[in-house]
Amino acid sequence: MTHVQTSHVRPALLVAIIISTAIFGISNTTLVHAAGPLSGSFTSNPQFFLAGGNDSFTGTASGGVSPYKFNWTFGDGPLVANGSFVTHIFSVAGSYTVRLNITDSTPVLPMKISVTNTVTVHGSPLNINGWTVNWNITDYHGVEIYNSSYNGVLTIRDALINGVQVTYFQQPPGLSCIFFDDLGHDDLSASIAGFTVQNSPDPLNPWFEIRANFNPSLVGYNYTQFWRFYANGAWDATMYVGHIGCGWNHTYQPHFRIDLAIGNKNRDLMSQYTPSGVWQNLIWEGNYTDNGLRDIAHNSTQWRFGDGTGYYYMVPKVIPYAVDMPKIAPKIYLVHDRPGELEPDINPPAKPADPINFVNGELAYRQSIAFWYLPTFGDHWLYSVGQTPFGYPSIVSLSFYPSKI
Repeated sequence: MTHVQTSHVRPALLVAIIISTAIFGISNTTLVHAAGPLSGSFTSNPQFFLAGGNDSFTGTASGGVSPYKFNWTFGDGPLVANGSFVTHIFSVAGSYTVRLNITDSTPVLPMKISVTNTVTVHGSPLNINGWTVNWNITDYHGVEIYNSSYNGVLTIRDALINGVQVTYFQQPPGLSCIFFDDLGHDDLSASIAGFTVQNSPDPLNPWFEIRANFNPSLVGYNYTQFWRFYANGAWDATMYVGHIGCGWNHTYQPHFRIDLAIGNKNRDLMSQYTPSGVWQNLIWEGNYTDNGLRDIAHNSTQWRFGDGTGYYYMVPKVIPYAVDMPKIAPKIYLVHDRPGELEPDINPPAKPADPINFVNGELAYRQSIAFWYLPTFGDHWLYSVGQTPFGYPSIVSLSFYPSKI
């Protein structure tokens, strides 16, 4: 709220002292034109800042004589920005004083005010609801989660999205349309207000999530990555694939690589729910495609990962926008955990990228293991039969429910 106190009146001129709250403080004694005192404020987006995000600031002014000039400083160096709408990247966590200087167009002696606000930029780790989540913006693989714990117990060694394989059913004439889209640091920086922490609106189901939007172009594709963590120890790995326009039938396949920490790392095992209604341990590295069966006693899960006593039970979900396209079952590749074993950032690749190359047929039972999660769905132009001609995102996710961890 802005408070204005007016003193004696001069011909066509007023003297005002403008005072404000600590949030959007307007200060300084300023001369005010008869048209009214100059006042201003600014808003920022997103609500919560993370280091490395491209945050936006919008200034407004009233009174005085328009047009207005807007000049900004951000408290982390000499950088100055001009205009009513600006963006800024805080590269290091901390508290910063953002200052907006507004100047009107009063002749001879323009009026000036300053608006200040202290913003908090959060870094790694995030400590919320029993979770300690370490995160890192990678060059090509989005936001990586690593060495993260729940109630002091290490649960996630490493989780990232290596890239997104885009494959066309038919190649458009004269075009090479096999893409392996990375989630690049530059694409995150291009997304205004796209990197933040969000919180559950439901107090009965508390969670927080890291949201990272990657917007590399004005056409073709748009990816948003989410790591969501619940107060009960469950968590989700999710990606939204937006629709900006592509008229040819194609598939998207995000490549998640996940390394969990449950008990003795060298004694891990993975299991799949079977038609006979029991969990079958997976003995060898390999491709274990979703068979459509679910263990309703454990959140309707298809796979589990653990040490024989405690497990994370896992639920895959694929919700495509283009519901008329062929349905493709998601799959998991079980592999030995070899750090740095990632697909190269080559776009376009000579052939579709596939982490099956890391499957060597080795023993995977009671070993140090990790896995790739590959959900796949078809897509095409914005309009889909039976749908409105507006492109809401397709969604893929893998949810993790803890038991005896």
